Amino acid sequence: MMRAGARQYVVARPLYSEDSFNEEHEKVYRHHKTMLDHIKLYFRCDAKRVKNAALSLLPVISWMKIYRIKEWLFSDIVSGISTGLVAVLQGLAYCLLASLPPWYGLFAAFFPVVIYFFLGTSRHISVGPFPVLCLMIGSVVTRLVPDEGPAANVTGFEGLTRDEQRVLVASSLTFLTGIMQVRKAYFDLSVNFINIYCTITVIENN
Repeated sequence: MMRAGARQYVVARPLYSEDSFNEEHEKVYRHHKTMLDHIKLYFRCDAKRVKNAALSLLPVISWMKIYRIKEWLFSDIVSGISTGLVAVLQGLAYCLLASLPPWYGLFAAFFPVVIYFFLGTSRHISVGPFPVLCLMIGSVVTRLVPDEGPAANVTGFEGLTRDEQRVLVASSLTFLTGIMQVRKAYFDLSVNFINIYCTITVIENN
């Protein structure tokens, strides 16, 4: 510190001997965990871990406990009806972009919302199909099952109508995409560094 009225610095610190320093700043020896210790910790099961796992898999459990029925229920019903009408109409239109029968758009508008109710983490998101994805699916569907001419030589197409063949292609493509996304999430194979070189439109529709 600087002494008042003078341009001098005074350094005040305790005097240590080697023994006193070692006594006050004793070295802490950490136990290094082995691979077996990490495995035991990973597979250990207790009430706290079960609760955290349940809350992470089903977030609906956590927010249902704080839901104010009298204050929020009417507003949620109104917003749900308006959002549902938009989602149904969008599902019908986007199904045509995917070259599928329109009534399958009702399934695409209903089931994602029901599943997201239990597994979703945000109350502001309306899930469902969007045009870029439908166009990509439609390009694959029309390539294997064109409007004119025979369909691709696929064993599963035998005995099916054209609409059923297209639904089969779209369902198989969706299932394979879901497997890849689950695999990427499970093994933490994130590709976030690629987003730096992509536009906002590509990232939002990824």
